[in-house]
Amino acid sequence: MIKVIPMTSTYAHGWRQLWRMNVGDALPKPVIDHTERMILDPQSSLFALLARTDDNEIVGLLHGVVHPVAGSMNNICYMQDLYVHPARRRQGVATQLLNALSAKGRAEKWDRIYWLTEHSNTDAQKFYRGQAVSLDFSFHILPLGMLDKIGVTP
Repeated sequence: MIKVIPMTSTYAHGWRQLWRMNVGDALPKPVIDHTERMILDPQSSLFALLARTDDNEIVGLLHGVVHPVAGSMNNICYMQDLYVHPARRRQGVATQLLNALSAKGRAEKWDRIYWLTEHSNTDAQKFYRGQAVSLDFSFHILPLGMLDKIGVTP
């Protein structure tokens, strides 16, 4: 049985393990520490939902950022990450996380939830195709910080 819960300090260790599986060594420890502090800060717009088993194993995570947008009186949410432990995939965990995010958005009166998915991630593309509307836009980044450090330039 899977239960979706908001991240708390109780589950920070499980979150760190799962997120490390997702990002590998791409992020240094100070960045992960900072991210954890932001998620746990009730004043921050960054939050995490976790998929937890009955024995308290964290098997999925979802990061979101709620923010205002021009043209609406309501906030919107950017779903930054949705990651499920490889051994738990195709068992409904991602669906439960996305459903919990949708319920949170309805309760908080968001106008929409949006996210990005790599074209090459065919499993995610197939999953999202049944969940949301896909718009054909190009995604552009103007590097100003972290991307400069890894050599991504226009």
